[in-house]
Amino acid sequence: MMPPMRAISPRPAGWAGLCLLLVAVFVLAGKAAGSSKEDSSFDNLDLIDPSLIGKVGVLRVGSELGENKLLSVFAGLKNKTGHRIELEVQTIYKDEFNNALNSGSWIPFTLLAHEEKEYHSASISTQAVDFLIRVRRAPKATPPAP
Repeated sequence: MMPPMRAISPRPAGWAGLCLLLVAVFVLAGKAAGSSKEDSSFDNLDLIDPSLIGKVGVLRVGSELGENKLLSVFAGLKNKTGHRIELEVQTIYKDEFNNALNSGSWIPFTLLAHEEKEYHSASISTQAVDFLIRVRRAPKATPPAP
């Protein structure tokens, strides 16, 4: 036979401890998610093709300054569909005054069905302190003229 169940009677000190624990967890989670310029910021990635919304997920975006003082950036993308998506990715590096340092080439980037993949790029100037990664659908190839 099981002993009778007792109702839990929370005490003020117990509630205060629980609240402090929850606050600490949220603060640490915020720091782990990244709040500085060199950590992670989804504001630094732009899906410029509206048809990609809901089809391509942004998992992570961030940067770090290498030993060579060049900014290295990354973005984790996920194909949320059951078919292959042909994309192009461009990185614009910016100086401390938010001026673009490059025009940015469009790089082909393919995501297979439900695939998660990382994009990486590195600046060629030590003046780069910020960046913008742009993602668009690759233009359809036109068939050659007969």
